[in-house]
Amino acid sequence: MRILIVSATRLEIRPLLFFLGCTEDELFSIKNFRFRQLHLDILITGVGLMHTAYLLGKTLACNQYDLAVNLGIAGSFQKTLSIGEVVNITEERVADLGVEGKDSFSDIVELNLLNPNQFPYNSGKLVNKTPALIHETANLKKVTGISVNKANGNQYNIDKIIQKYHPDVESMEGAAFLYACLHENIPCLQIRAISNYIEQLNKEAWNIPLAVQNLNETAIKLVNLLANPSRPFVMNAYQ
Repeated sequence: MRILIVSATRLEIRPLLFFLGCTEDELFSIKNFRFRQLHLDILITGVGLMHTAYLLGKTLACNQYDLAVNLGIAGSFQKTLSIGEVVNITEERVADLGVEGKDSFSDIVELNLLNPNQFPYNSGKLVNKTPALIHETANLKKVTGISVNKANGNQYNIDKIIQKYHPDVESMEGAAFLYACLHENIPCLQIRAISNYIEQLNKEAWNIPLAVQNLNETAIKLVNLLANPSRPFVMNAYQ
């Protein structure tokens, strides 16, 4: 089985890298690991939609994978999600691609620049239909996400985003990852841990170490389970 793990930064998956035998000073954009019978490629894209789109597209053009997993941290619009909680993001939108007016924002669907049902979109959304049949992900809460190039930290803008899209979480890479995987028909999962609530910017309330710890505990369990031949993963993402 060949697996691709995608992360924006080394920081977010550092414990997983150590688990796989990577040293602290070893720098790379993509590196191959062998773990039991797994062929595991780890791609570090850099932060943001543009960096993720380019490096992921380049990687998928040259390689075939049975599963792709995006690992990272995220901010939450919902106080019902706990700081440090690990979630499975199954729906994405790009929330800052469009035209901004004095008191309004129109995205590319509203501007008639994108057919909301043109593949891989479904009513303007990117929807991941990969079944959560991997044991470690089946119990994770499924949430909806938006992806942005500018993280929201202004209450006026946050209120507008919530009113327009009703998202659960926010990241800076998720939509690019899901868009590429849907086009390539690759089963995929976007697993993120909540590092902060999306509110008027207050970094003192963030807990990135806890989010990274919990994310990587889930990631290491996932790798161990995928490497266990007695507990196979169903590959067809669209059954």
